[in-house]
Amino acid sequence: MFRQGEKVNIDAVQPENRLIQITDPHIGGRPDYQLLGLDTGHTLNEVLAAVSTDTAAADLMVVTGDVSANGSEASYRRFLHKMQSITTPWYWLPGNHDNRHRMDELAPRRRPQVVSLGAWRLLLLDTSVPGQISGGFSGDEIAHIRDLLAEYREHPVMLMMHHQPVPVGSHWIDGHMLKAGREAFIELVSAADNVRSVVWGHVHQQFDSRLAHIGLHATPSTSVQFTPGSGPFAVDSEMPGYRWFDLRDDGSYDTGVERVAIKEYRVDLASSGY
Repeated sequence: MFRQGEKVNIDAVQPENRLIQITDPHIGGRPDYQLLGLDTGHTLNEVLAAVSTDTAAADLMVVTGDVSANGSEASYRRFLHKMQSITTPWYWLPGNHDNRHRMDELAPRRRPQVVSLGAWRLLLLDTSVPGQISGGFSGDEIAHIRDLLAEYREHPVMLMMHHQPVPVGSHWIDGHMLKAGREAFIELVSAADNVRSVVWGHVHQQFDSRLAHIGLHATPSTSVQFTPGSGPFAVDSEMPGYRWFDLRDDGSYDTGVERVAIKEYRVDLASSGY
């Protein structure tokens, strides 16, 4: 989880601080890489262009995992090259398709454990488990999250991660959610008055719900979308997108998803898996 040990401050003067989340680009190492027939490099370019146009005043961007399709050095170099167009400070965290060590080698300052944004504290959590699709937290990682929540008890906190900690209603992807440490995590955040939201990727679809006082949010991928409410694996015809948050210092926030009309969008809707 928090292997970098760095804390980052993003100073912003606006009463509302805008956060952008993108997730699951699944970038390959070759320019011709496709996921289910979709050019994921092209769709990422289109989403980043929309982010740059629509949210010029954004204060921070976080990429919530599955940056790479296969954890290769070439794929991360392609992604980093594409992100050169983004002038907003940005950070990333690993998903189940990622290689966290390679991410840290290539961009050692992109994976802090805590980011300050106005009054808010964003905790960037690593739910990836090597060799597994599902995510998890060890007992030591749960204890560390507890310590951080206590340290920032006077601040509204957002937890950002890759795997979903609650079911989103798609049977097949809910079989690959947060598993190890899940109950302890839910108990911990539910009891923490300063936790205002938990945000993730992995599910390739929009999801918005609540757990007691906590907002729960999943975000569409910048690449292929999965069908909400599906039993077996199913690819959706919805466009890629991103999520924005307007965070206020009193701990309240607004959020929404923006879909991007991708030019030359081709995906295999009949696929039974990937």
